[in-house]
Amino acid sequence: MSLDDRKLLIKAAADASSISGHRIHFDCAFSLNKSVGAARFVLDNGLKIIFAPDDRAPIFTYQTWYKVGSKHEDPNRTGLAHLFEHLMFKGTENHAAGKFDREMERRGTQTNAATWVDWTYYHQALSTYGDNFTTVVDFESDRMANLTIDKDTFTSELEVVKNERRMSIDDSVSGTLSEKLFNLAFTCHPYRWPTICSIEHLQAATIDDLKQFYRTYYAPNNAVVVVAGALDVVTTLSQLARSYGPLSAQTINQRERPCEPKQNISRRLDITHSVVVPQLCIGFHTPSQNDHDFLTAQLLADVLLDGDNARLYHRLVTISELASSVEGGLLPFAEPGLYELFIAARPEVDPEKIISVTQNELDLLANGITKDEDEKVRAAFELNFFNSLKNAVAIADTLGHFEANFADFTIGLLSLEKLKQITPVELSRVAREIFRQDNRNIVVAQSASRRNGNE
Repeated sequence: MSLDDRKLLIKAAADASSISGHRIHFDCAFSLNKSVGAARFVLDNGLKIIFAPDDRAPIFTYQTWYKVGSKHEDPNRTGLAHLFEHLMFKGTENHAAGKFDREMERRGTQTNAATWVDWTYYHQALSTYGDNFTTVVDFESDRMANLTIDKDTFTSELEVVKNERRMSIDDSVSGTLSEKLFNLAFTCHPYRWPTICSIEHLQAATIDDLKQFYRTYYAPNNAVVVVAGALDVVTTLSQLARSYGPLSAQTINQRERPCEPKQNISRRLDITHSVVVPQLCIGFHTPSQNDHDFLTAQLLADVLLDGDNARLYHRLVTISELASSVEGGLLPFAEPGLYELFIAARPEVDPEKIISVTQNELDLLANGITKDEDEKVRAAFELNFFNSLKNAVAIADTLGHFEANFADFTIGLLSLEKLKQITPVELSRVAREIFRQDNRNIVVAQSASRRNGNE
């Protein structure tokens, strides 16, 4: 972004302040190329605004990222972050329950949300016509400060969350395995409990607990609003400043999170589950997404599982016929996370054989990857990078995720340059560090009859 462009953005912030009556400050700007760029602005109450112009179509996406996920919860009140994802679609002091959803549907779109370990975000995408933008700003700023929290609303949404947990964890083999794996791999860090909820904790929560959580985390100084699309910068900033400027900042008492100690012994848990064939979940501790080695680990993960000719899939499914499926991935967490593998054994195959062959294949990564593998995974990474910038929604997702996690929206835009710096030596080193047996966590699910030796 040129110096002249920066001057225009600074002037736009000044003009927006003059129009709205609330000060809005230009913070920084970054341009990847002629088509992709963004600027960060900050209101006096601490709200961060990321504006990314995109004139390819008359649409815009609007995202509100709150820096609160399951890792921020009280260990005795887990599930509140996910519960609030549901509560935020209920009523406010100014809008009746359901009005936001109906209004978005009337305008041809839907509003949705997601909660994870590090963040919660809410998003819409609409055309730029009429008063669509003003309407979204009105609803989003209102529910940031004026959410209705009462017993009836809490009780109704608690039942919804219970059903969601049953479907995604209790009645899901992969969900159960993943929950068990994280609890096994993390001994003290809050990543050890699931995002979706603990039913017991939610049932024990009080209305005061909910109000305190809301006041603490749903505040302008704990939020990032990302707007991408064909909108005028002065008009956009002015409307945001008018709507969010009067909101008060809150005291964010961040709960102290212990660092997970380095694992130095392999861990395993065997469980009984209603599975036809043995199911395995294997996890290795990995760096955080902002760590220098994360992209290197991503390339290694793709060598293992990206495509039918990927190493681990080829070895377990095609060559040895030990497994019917192998899936997994590297989790992009703000703090050190996991690389997960989900393996479904073929009938009559001993899980011990799968574990042994899998570890052997992982050990071989330390010897390096082939030229063809290197070219393939780098090309795939480049494609995924450009897909993350293909439209306003994808751009906003990228900017919001990194701003919420690391207070730096540019990280995701610079990953292609970081990719070029990864050497074969680094690939071998990271493979040795991550895929050590003493860094391994295994959960094996088998039927009761199989575990008892009756099959």
